[in-house]
Amino acid sequence: NQASFPARSGRQHVGAILAALRRPPEDGTSADLAATLTTVRRHACRRGLVVVVSDFLVPDGWDSPLRALASRHDVVAVEVLDPRELTLPDVGSLTVADPETGRRRIVDTGDATLRVRYAEAAEARRADVAHRIAAAGAHHLVLRTDRDWVVDLVRFVGARRRRRVGATRAPGSRR
Repeated sequence: NQASFPARSGRQHVGAILAALRRPPEDGTSADLAATLTTVRRHACRRGLVVVVSDFLVPDGWDSPLRALASRHDVVAVEVLDPRELTLPDVGSLTVADPETGRRRIVDTGDATLRVRYAEAAEARRADVAHRIAAAGAHHLVLRTDRDWVVDLVRFVGARRRRRVGATRAPGSRR
């Protein structure tokens, strides 16, 4: 799902954002992260915080608009990671479908070489996403579906706060 929310405050606004995050994607719809980032950059006139929530499993081309957005705003790229997508279990023949295109393919998951290649490709993809986010100048937060995302979010915010406080303190000064 692609959704963009203008900066607002209040419970109603937070509720609208949470409802949009809970909505499952529609079959056959394609996410265009690059276009969404470009639209946000055009509409966000005042400097501020932009939070991008994605699995980043989209076609290439999103890193340049992310860089342009991060040149003006404080950007946090939240990568939602399902660890079940990192490995391919041995379950025999499996029909898989691309949720965006509907294209189907039969895969023999009993092939150990295929499973190793899949895990290596998934890890390489994650490293590439992390590198692109860092190169764009955005902060990167990985939220895993098998962990308590609130704990990870609190740690991330705390670490950012500590870095910011440390950067504003004069050299040699004490707390």
